[in-house]
Amino acid sequence: MSDTNAIKWLRAQGVSFDVLEYDYERIGAEAAAEAVGRPLEMVCKTLVVRGPDRSAWAAIVPGDQRFDSRKTATAIGAKSAELMEADEAERISGYKLGGVSPFCMRRSLPTILEESLLVLERIVVNGGRRGVLVELATEDLVRLLDARAADVCS
Repeated sequence: MSDTNAIKWLRAQGVSFDVLEYDYERIGAEAAAEAVGRPLEMVCKTLVVRGPDRSAWAAIVPGDQRFDSRKTATAIGAKSAELMEADEAERISGYKLGGVSPFCMRRSLPTILEESLLVLERIVVNGGRRGVLVELATEDLVRLLDARAADVCS
C-alpha cells in the first residue's frame, strides 16, 4: 500500500514510528488491536468533537475507555461537547470513520489526549486509512499535535 498523507507528514517530521497494517473488516479499536497484536489500552480512537460554539476538536482516547462528553466539555472550557455525526466528522477531518488520523487532517484541530495515555511509552493511532495504524512515542504525538492532556473518559 502507498503511504497516506498522515504517514508522509510523520516522515517529514523526522520522528520514529512503525506502520502497522491489517485487513480492515469492521470499525473499532478492539478489532484493530486484535489484528495488530497490541493491547487495547494502547490502541487509540481519534474522535471529532463539537463544542457549543460549533468549534471542532480532536479527542484521542484509548480503545478500552469510553469518551465522556461532560468531561470533555470541562476540558475544552465549554458548557457542552458532543461527538460529531459521521458525515460532518469525515468532512472536517478528511478521513473516513475507521480511518481518522489525528495527523494531517483537512482542518487543523486543537487536540485533547486522554490523560491516562501519558503513562504509556508508546501508543497506536490511525494512520489515515482503514487498516493502517501508526505506533509512536506518546511524547512525540503530544509534541507534534500540541495536544493537551485531560480527563475525557469515563
